[in-house]
Amino acid sequence: MNGWAIESRLYAEDPYRNFLPSIGRLTRYRPPTEVKEKAVIVRNDTGVFEGGEISMYYDPMIAKLCTWAPNRAKAIEQMRTALDRFELEGIGHNLPFLSAVMDHERFVSGNITTAFIAEEYPDGFNGVDLSDDKIIDLAACAAAMNRVAEIRRTKISGRMDNHERRVGDDWVVQISGKVFSVNVSADTNGANVIFEDKTSIRITGDWFPGKKIANMNANGNKLVIKMSKLTGGFRMRTRGADLKVLVRSPRQAELSEYMQEKLPPDTSKMLLCPMPGLIVKIDVKAGQEVQEGQPLCTVEAMKMENILRAERTGTIAKINSNVGDSLAVDDVILEFD
Repeated sequence: MNGWAIESRLYAEDPYRNFLPSIGRLTRYRPPTEVKEKAVIVRNDTGVFEGGEISMYYDPMIAKLCTWAPNRAKAIEQMRTALDRFELEGIGHNLPFLSAVMDHERFVSGNITTAFIAEEYPDGFNGVDLSDDKIIDLAACAAAMNRVAEIRRTKISGRMDNHERRVGDDWVVQISGKVFSVNVSADTNGANVIFEDKTSIRITGDWFPGKKIANMNANGNKLVIKMSKLTGGFRMRTRGADLKVLVRSPRQAELSEYMQEKLPPDTSKMLLCPMPGLIVKIDVKAGQEVQEGQPLCTVEAMKMENILRAERTGTIAKINSNVGDSLAVDDVILEFD
């Protein structure tokens, strides 16, 4: 009767694949700390554990994350923070989508119906585009954290005297299609990151190499970022955005312009399994001509049968799977001429 409560249902469903089921082992499962105070409650109802397996045979629900606060705005803010702190690896899941909803202007205003997803995401969920201000804050955080990682690398023992590693102050950050040249000036309490246009952002936080969640502060803006290491940078996830951030020296950035982009393989003549599942029916045979929309096969996953249909007219060249086969995501079911 008092205050406001919100429940986010965490599912083993991949929002980037139209919420198709996802299975696998939970290589990391660290829910946010539960809280029960007068002003706020955070609760996580779950039945899974780190190292456990999400199989294709049962319901895909992982957890029900609940927050309570005296009013709707505060309950939403608590849910945002709780989702940011929820660590889940090993499977596809809807955490990014839930975070996106909590920041959606229409959801925050309460102007919603059961048609919210169909109306706001008619082409499916493709991630979150952060504001320019948030991108700049993340770029500054990445530059400051890269300096911490570089300084740690200088402490490697046993190196040759003429191979001493030196950490520079000038870096180039590539994030979300943008490139920033920055200068990092560090002290014992944090770092000042200065951009080409003289914008200066003060970065403080608790991150160190290997830490999975970074609690950062950028000119007073608090950020909770899930962190993992990539070659030449970081994977940074926050508020539904999943970003590959590269931090290079000016010389490395210059040379990277000559690197060719590796193109994905051509799968236009293949029917790929869109989810982990069991082949329960194959409706065609090699050499058969099929029409657009014609059923090709049926894949069963998590108590649901999914009929895969031809996207265009063609001829079946080869069938790679049989009824009863268990397939992983992107396994080739059949090929077209």
